[in-house]
Amino acid sequence: QEGRVEICVNQVWGSVCDDGWDKTDAHVVCQQMGYPELEPIVFPGSYFGDGKHPIVYSNLKCGGWENDITECGKDNYLDFSCSRSNVAGLLCGYDCEDGDIQLVGGNNKNEGTVEVCFDNLWGLIEEAGWSDKDAEIVCKQLGYEFEGSTAYGGSQYGKPAKTVHLTNVQCTGDEQSIHECTQTSYSLEEGKNKLDMVEVAGVKCYVPTTCVPPPTGGTSCVNGEIKLTGDNANNGEGVLQYCYKGNWSPFCSLDEREATVVCRQLGFVEYDSVSIFTDGRFDLTASNTSLFENFTCAGEQAYVSLSDCNLADSCQSTCKNAIGIRCSATANCEEGAVRLKDGDIEQEGRIEVCANNIWGSICGDGFDFTDAYVVCKELGLGVSEPTVYTNSYFGDGNVPIVYSNMGCRGYENTVLECTKQEFGTFTCSRDKVVGITCQDGCENGRVRLVGGREDTEGTVEICYYNIWGLVAVHGWDDNDAAVVCNELGFTSGGAVSFTDSRYGKPNKTVHLSNVACNGSE
Repeated sequence: QEGRVEICVNQVWGSVCDDGWDKTDAHVVCQQMGYPELEPIVFPGSYFGDGKHPIVYSNLKCGGWENDITECGKDNYLDFSCSRSNVAGLLCGYDCEDGDIQLVGGNNKNEGTVEVCFDNLWGLIEEAGWSDKDAEIVCKQLGYEFEGSTAYGGSQYGKPAKTVHLTNVQCTGDEQSIHECTQTSYSLEEGKNKLDMVEVAGVKCYVPTTCVPPPTGGTSCVNGEIKLTGDNANNGEGVLQYCYKGNWSPFCSLDEREATVVCRQLGFVEYDSVSIFTDGRFDLTASNTSLFENFTCAGEQAYVSLSDCNLADSCQSTCKNAIGIRCSATANCEEGAVRLKDGDIEQEGRIEVCANNIWGSICGDGFDFTDAYVVCKELGLGVSEPTVYTNSYFGDGNVPIVYSNMGCRGYENTVLECTKQEFGTFTCSRDKVVGITCQDGCENGRVRLVGGREDTEGTVEICYYNIWGLVAVHGWDDNDAAVVCNELGFTSGGAVSFTDSRYGKPNKTVHLSNVACNGSE
């Protein structure tokens, strides 16, 4: 997924000059080649060689919406000059989530070369130190029975042309994923250089020699019934159970469409946004063996019962944790309204947006500073560059993830005006929910008074890092108060300090403590 960019012009392959070459131009190339909408890496300076072909384009001016590179503004052959040491290259990302693993090159899905995802790129593991303990964690993460897993070195299942991400992986057997194991990581450049020098790791996960068929003839329930179990089951959240041939069974597989049908069957018919959890948060002790494989509710019809959907039930299935869900209830919020939740101060938190009268979160896929800027602007906070977190830094909030791949351009007044994917048209893991820290746009060092009845009194706020914050009472006295009043233009004297949060304590960070003025500053 990397290399020198070449394009066919007038039946001749040619390259692109790196003058003006940027990530937006590279994005259009990656999209044209069928790679997912992830931020590419740009390589100028003939990084992949000049190719000995004519340089046919220069000064590309793609906007990002084009379907192929010919639609972008550009200088054509003979209308520019470009050194052959300035040919453009790029690396396109894969549509994987950091921490994902997969097996490739095997004859069966339970065996193959191990690939791990890092920075949205699939890469390999060097065989150094690779053991059966490491293989067990890979197989556990993939949902297989981990006992009996076998590690293979020597590029047993092939060595794909990808970077090497990890080496010296050392698992104890207690980890839940390969990334929890002790390991050494390579940079992208180091990993690419290692590819020809090392062999890579593979595994074969244990699977029973025969499929375990589900039981029949149970009498515990009526076929097709569903229920939630857990402390808050009556309010629409808990571990999901389905009555299969008279036996209650948990789920090991459930997509958003099928989860929506579940909520309708449970009586939550007003809203179609559902939260799906695979981390066992409602009951870690629930059985992780499902009596079936999965349901598929195909087509466009609005199913009201899972029994109307297709069921794959030739074998039982197992998973790390039984699936839990949370059906949405009305929030009586204004469409498009945004709020920040679970931050320590009012300028930060998980983004939640009102969509179809429920509060939901935003997936981190494609979310960037421009999207965050629009959210901060909608909240009435400053226009300085915000900080973006795409790793559920402020938690996932138990709410459905309603938007993904936001495409704000910066001029929008609300997130409703931005392009985006809406619930049901994307998948997103719950460890990728977006959070932000907005800046107030104030000038560092400025002070103000808030919460008072008059403009001469109030809680002192000071701007630092473009964020309004507070001053702790430690050491605060009349001399400090006098300097604040002078700075605000109140120079008649007689400033009085208070240390009892008399005018309120806003939900903001504390910037300063132990202020010691002599009164003349």
